[in-house]
Amino acid sequence: MANFSATVTLTDSLNRTVTKRYETETDVLATAQTAVGLLITSLEAVTDLGVVIVTYSNADDTEASAAAANSNVDTGATFRCRLDDGKIAAHKIPGFPLAKVATGGGIDVTDVDVAAYFDHFKAAGAFTLSDGQVITAVLTGTLDK
Repeated sequence: MANFSATVTLTDSLNRTVTKRYETETDVLATAQTAVGLLITSLEAVTDLGVVIVTYSNADDTEASAAAANSNVDTGATFRCRLDDGKIAAHKIPGFPLAKVATGGGIDVTDVDVAAYFDHFKAAGAFTLSDGQVITAVLTGTLDK
């Protein structure tokens, strides 16, 4: 059973934050929210900090896969992307395959796999970047050094 985790972000009077993670005993979000609500009431009685937000997560290993031979978490790539608000943002992909890197460290942003990945962040995709923007174009890709 995959139980929900709740990460509580707390703040002090100087606007500094700290997080505290709690494990619930349920795999039902509504039940976890009720339990965490009761816990927060008790927490507020024993801390001077204020609660900013509670973030819930549920581990899901149904998409698990094996690492490729010679894969390396230190080998990443950074892509420069134009966003729908006109800004340029960096998007990093960890463990980028060296076979997709050209001599000199450049990456072909029209590579079928790279393009398919970034399609998920475009207007018709199901994902946005951190501030809710979508990608309108992938401009460049380079291997991180």
